[in-house]
Amino acid sequence: MFGNRRVPPHVVFLLSLLLAAVCLFIAFRYGQVSHWLPTALWGGLGLWFAVDAARSYGWAQQRKRDQASKAAQDAGQPKR
Repeated sequence: MFGNRRVPPHVVFLLSLLLAAVCLFIAFRYGQVSHWLPTALWGGLGLWFAVDAARSYGWAQQRKRDQASKAAQDAGQPKR
């Protein structure tokens, strides 16, 4: 649909973290008034976004390691 372009991992991390915080805040507010079904649903959604944020953070770190490794390999090879 959008071709081969992807959203950068740092953008996914920030948006997922923001959505996780919002969902968990809503779950907390529902929990304060003892509405357990919305609390569970919003809490599950907040957990989903928190896991997504952790995964995207891992992608960003792996990308940095790959770029550093490639730069080290390129520096060790003679230029033609």
